[in-house]
Amino acid sequence: MRKLIRDIHEGKNLEKNLPAYRDQVVRVYSDYAALELTFSAYILVEEQQEEQRDLAAGEASALERVKQALGDLGGARASYGEIQESMERLREDIAAKMDFFTAYTDRLICYEYVLNRLELKYIPAKELDRELAGFNEDEYFRELMLYLFGTDDQSVVRDRVHTVIGQIPVHMTKNKLFEKIGEALTLQKGGSRQELETFLYMLRTSAMLYEPSYEKGQYPSFEEPVSRLEQADYTSLTKEQYEELTELLAQGSRAIHELTDFYYSLQKVANCICALCRMLPFAEEESRLLKAQRAIWCCLAKGEYREEMLTPLEGRIESCVEQSSYLESVLFEIKASYGKEVEEQGLTPFIQAAAVTANLLSDSLFIDLDPAEEGEPVTEEYLRGKQEEFFEELSDMFSRVSRPVKRAIMGKLLEKLPMFPASTEEMQEYIRVNLFGCQDRAEKCIVLMILWDLMQEEKEWNSGLD
Repeated sequence: MRKLIRDIHEGKNLEKNLPAYRDQVVRVYSDYAALELTFSAYILVEEQQEEQRDLAAGEASALERVKQALGDLGGARASYGEIQESMERLREDIAAKMDFFTAYTDRLICYEYVLNRLELKYIPAKELDRELAGFNEDEYFRELMLYLFGTDDQSVVRDRVHTVIGQIPVHMTKNKLFEKIGEALTLQKGGSRQELETFLYMLRTSAMLYEPSYEKGQYPSFEEPVSRLEQADYTSLTKEQYEELTELLAQGSRAIHELTDFYYSLQKVANCICALCRMLPFAEEESRLLKAQRAIWCCLAKGEYREEMLTPLEGRIESCVEQSSYLESVLFEIKASYGKEVEEQGLTPFIQAAAVTANLLSDSLFIDLDPAEEGEPVTEEYLRGKQEEFFEELSDMFSRVSRPVKRAIMGKLLEKLPMFPASTEEMQEYIRVNLFGCQDRAEKCIVLMILWDLMQEEKEWNSGLD
């Protein structure tokens, strides 16, 4: 396989090597998808049976669609085109629901931020004094700098900086925030409009501006808690009201977590089925490994599962993962560089199917299988229009929410900005002014605790690796 890939990379003997490559891809990807399907479907069915959760009508219907596809695949005369079409429609339905869940998850994150900062407001002043006295600010600052910048991996540094920025109390005017957002948006100039829309979508969900098209009222388990959180007055909460809202937050979080877990599992199974349906039509002969799993799929389709079903399959997937990584290393090169040779040999449909299959078997469960063309680039005029539109929406939001919620939105937006802070020195200054200089002692204390826990978790993780 390595020689084959090397020869293709060097453009040698493509008339013979491209068909040989096709045969290898079909065999490896089919086995890989089948194994992933068996294990993922087993886990899905096992969880639903053992947890005995009552599924809502939409979830029960989605599960039945997957079981139907499993049963059809397990049969001797599977119609791959029909099964694939059914699962791709299911993927679209799941994407719409996940868009809805994401919007509500971001709302819950925002209100968690607000409630976290009120946590110590209700304890006696002497107890708050003792908590604050436990932090030596100079020593704490050194520990925090080491946590942020004590690694050479710049991606880790960026992630930590943005996490910390998202927790530090915000003392910034609306105009200053808009200035920082504007600086970040300038990075989109000249890029694709699709990338700009993706960035603005991220900002809108963080600011609770995004309204998904999915019909409301179908998930009261988290929609009702969010509605009550939205209506609360956070400037004058009693301790009892605070505790009630905290419980509502926990209820909504549990409900949405269960649903997203369910749909993650369902999406993984649907992806594997789609991958199989794209590869198997190109197979001249199915492997023994794949044939052996059809009976398992039939059992799982009926809700039957036994652990011994998986025993003969243990350890098989590792070689598929390794071989698929080799094959994928030239897949997109073939698609980009050898289009003429591929077309002459009638391999265009296969290469297209293989590229989609590679995406279906990747870690990106919700990857778009038919991404839109980039279209026109982002001009200065286009960017200005999009920026003004976003700022109008954000200004309107700020006019409607209380100060604690406004500050939470600001914190979540700052966390998403790639250019903030611009340097290590700016980060240090931001921490000194906004954290150590925070005049709300209860908020300052809780943020110190949150960040301290982050630093200790990192230390424990590193000590575990050692």
